[in-house]
Amino acid sequence: MSNRLTAPDRLTRLLSVIPWVTRQDDGALIEDIVHRFDYPRTQLLHDLQDVVFFVGVHPFTPDSLIEVEIGDERVHIRYADWFSRPLRLTPAEGARLLTAGRSVLPLTESDDDNSAGPLLRALTKLGTALGESAADAVDVRLGHAPSDTLAILRDAVARQRQVDIEYYTYGRDELTERRVDSSRIFSDQGNWYLSGWCHRAGGERVFRVDRVRAVALTEEPNTEIGPTSASSFSLHGNYPRVVLRLEQSARWVVEQYPVEQVVENDDHLEVTMVVTAIPWLERLLLRLGPAAELVHRDSTLSADLRSDAASRVFTRYQ
Repeated sequence: MSNRLTAPDRLTRLLSVIPWVTRQDDGALIEDIVHRFDYPRTQLLHDLQDVVFFVGVHPFTPDSLIEVEIGDERVHIRYADWFSRPLRLTPAEGARLLTAGRSVLPLTESDDDNSAGPLLRALTKLGTALGESAADAVDVRLGHAPSDTLAILRDAVARQRQVDIEYYTYGRDELTERRVDSSRIFSDQGNWYLSGWCHRAGGERVFRVDRVRAVALTEEPNTEIGPTSASSFSLHGNYPRVVLRLEQSARWVVEQYPVEQVVENDDHLEVTMVVTAIPWLERLLLRLGPAAELVHRDSTLSADLRSDAASRVFTRYQ
């Protein structure tokens, strides 16, 4: 039995434990729940008393909260009266629920065709109830990445296994081989990412999945997983900063790259960015051309970044 469950593991078990216990006329023995659902006793009691006990809806009166009673090594769970009432959603609430469900749906995909069955069926029924026009208006895209790569990474995260990857680092323009303790996989601003402990770098890193050239699941369990930052990106080290003056046509930079600060003006933006690799900044400046102006830089950075990069490119073509 596992001594530690992740938050998704605990949620999955609770969603199975609650209806099972409610169907037992005399409640359920704690030890039976522990063994039946592979639920560590300490976490089970904590979740029942400090999580399930407070599940309900506004105004959170006793008739709208789930009841949990624990005594004599036995658990009783009773649904709140609110659960027996027909569900009524406004069109706006239904659309929000449909959007949230479709956002989660790609996270449930796996080699098992039935893995997303209940959620997919529920979303289909909800879409039918909302009407064809409302359902078609909701389109959620979490990003593009090879499906086979995503499947392997999801498997690694679920089994808490290490993966070997070949990864293209855009900032340094190099392909490296890495062993990673897989912590979580998530979508952010139109891209899929893997977060985990990189043994090559000796720290937690975030990898864009579409830049993973090859991946292999190992049988080695994760060994160095630490707290995962809630943010998509965490910058390590004392990196220099630059301030770019961007025309409105270059607003996509703010949407595509992590930025520390954005100051909006009538006809331009001033963006503060962390420079983790000089080649990355050079390529960005060349790509932006006259739409970007370097207005401030740390003293460690050359004032002629763009012209130096352009000269090297010109020399190479010659």
